[in-house]
Amino acid sequence: MPVRFEKIPTKINEKIVLFDPPEIDYIESNEGLSLLHIKGESFPSVSTLTELEARLLPFGFFRCHRSYIVNLQKVREVITWTRNSYSLVLDDTQKSTIPLSKSKMVELKEMLGL
Repeated sequence: MPVRFEKIPTKINEKIVLFDPPEIDYIESNEGLSLLHIKGESFPSVSTLTELEARLLPFGFFRCHRSYIVNLQKVREVITWTRNSYSLVLDDTQKSTIPLSKSKMVELKEMLGL
């Protein structure tokens, strides 16, 4: 049986830093690079957004947009911008606002029991 490794690696200068999934506020894909957002700082990941999504799903992470994965434990509010546009406001130091695609809104409502 394979060992389940529950750390997410990121490379900072010449060292590899390992983060626990609950530390991560959200992950953003920017020009093909996945950035882990943790306590107001950004850390580049060696993994793609799709790879991170598969690893983090058991920890309560949700692919809310094609460019974002969010830690659902950090979501404070779901905001409707327009009839077809939604955002998630996180309970982090920046009160980060993350886009929520229309197609993912239905999935999120089901997960939240709404």
